[in-house]
Amino acid sequence: AHAASPRAIASRAGVVTRVHPLAGIGRRAEILADRISERFPLEPVHLIGHSMGGLDARGLLALPGWPSRVLSLTTIATPHLGSPLADLAKLRVGRVYDLLSKFEVDHDGFLDVTRRAARAFHRSHAKPPGVACFSVAGVPERENVCIPLRRLHEVLDKIEGPNDGLVSVASATAFGTPLRAWPFDHLRQVNWFLPRTGGTLDPAIALCYRNILMNLAKHGFGEIVEAAPIQTSINRL
Repeated sequence: AHAASPRAIASRAGVVTRVHPLAGIGRRAEILADRISERFPLEPVHLIGHSMGGLDARGLLALPGWPSRVLSLTTIATPHLGSPLADLAKLRVGRVYDLLSKFEVDHDGFLDVTRRAARAFHRSHAKPPGVACFSVAGVPERENVCIPLRRLHEVLDKIEGPNDGLVSVASATAFGTPLRAWPFDHLRQVNWFLPRTGGTLDPAIALCYRNILMNLAKHGFGEIVEAAPIQTSINRL
């Protein structure tokens, strides 16, 4: 989340939220609301959500009072229509889910990204009036997909076509106005599996995030003002 500004975007403060890693969208959206309110209690905000974080943000927009506080939402590789990989996981490790339930571990997040659940959520969570919404998909070349995702990329390509190893282009761009696709797989979009960077944000990935800000500026949300070098030392967004 980034606080809004009438004249500048990149120079304003932002916050990287942490939510429950396994919980369902509803619970995660409430945690997201708390985290943003702690940092920006009054200011309107711009939201950028990667993967399920985009669904959390859509859940946030359904909470009372939040559509009037959010100026824009940009989702990156978010499974708006779910993923067949989640369907396959449910079939293969359903007993693990049962075990998690037995021990009262909230694992609804796994179920929320199955195609049936995600599409029901998609139908019931339309874009709120007045909130600018955009989406980005990942379309890496096959040889550029990191090793942990290569087999999944091949499987998903046969089922749904172009994808980033976890989310298809069709699913990622089903909500909001699609922006130019990124040439990175799902993990590299958040600077994972890029050992050559030594923990520093890869310049090519940084440029992709900067382009999101440029898009917001183009739509009247201010201008880009560089307050610091673009290579920020982070590993997660």
